Amino acid sequence: MLDFPNLKLLIVLFFVFSCSSSQDKKAIALIEKSIEAHGGQESWGNIRIFSFEKETRLYLENGEIETHTVQQQEFRFKPYFEAKMTWGKDSIIHKVIFDGLKTQYWMGKNEIQNEGFLQAKKKDLDAAYYVLTKPFDLLDEGKTLLHEGITKLQDGRELETVRVIDGDPKDPNIDIWWYYFHPETSRIVAYRAKTSGHYSQVYNLDWDTSTEILFPSSRESYRVDSLGNHLYLRATYAYRKYSIIN
Repeated sequence: MLDFPNLKLLIVLFFVFSCSSSQDKKAIALIEKSIEAHGGQESWGNIRIFSFEKETRLYLENGEIETHTVQQQEFRFKPYFEAKMTWGKDSIIHKVIFDGLKTQYWMGKNEIQNEGFLQAKKKDLDAAYYVLTKPFDLLDEGKTLLHEGITKLQDGRELETVRVIDGDPKDPNIDIWWYYFHPETSRIVAYRAKTSGHYSQVYNLDWDTSTEILFPSSRESYRVDSLGNHLYLRATYAYRKYSIIN
């Protein structure tokens, strides 16, 4: 028979694991509802190619525009993953392509073959894809999910919150994401990210309803502190001309 201290320890551990399991179930249920609200997993899974135009304005801390770009982006799922971005700068067409095996970059007719540069451009492709796939891949393996209850954003809205760690939670350099879901519609209203030593908070301002998938049409990104307080507007994004091929 267990003595009293050991019995207390077992009760505490049972309570902790029960709460953790409950929180995970809440996170999964919330994400499942959000997937349906954004078009459904079946519709997402049927896509072979989706493409769109993305206009980006990056701002300095003093409010001046740092860069302004308009890109054509295309992502192919089947038969394997491919990605392409094209844009103009100083009357020169820039193009970066990942063909499933390697990354290539052209500046006009000149192909850039610097390995470090190509790795950076592959990260740009991955990041562009990553922020357009939510909530559909949030239940993929390798992600740690935690329901954090209700969070009050700076504008006063109270939203359901799920923290997502995409990778090893023990890695101090791993990115951490918080997704904020509307309690009634289950749409993703905003998300916060801890990446590369800083925090960003992005708001979905409007949605595109031209396809069976609910994609963002307008976003704002703020540099924020660890509590989500706005420091300054970092970027605005406009998404147009969505096209899906099944």
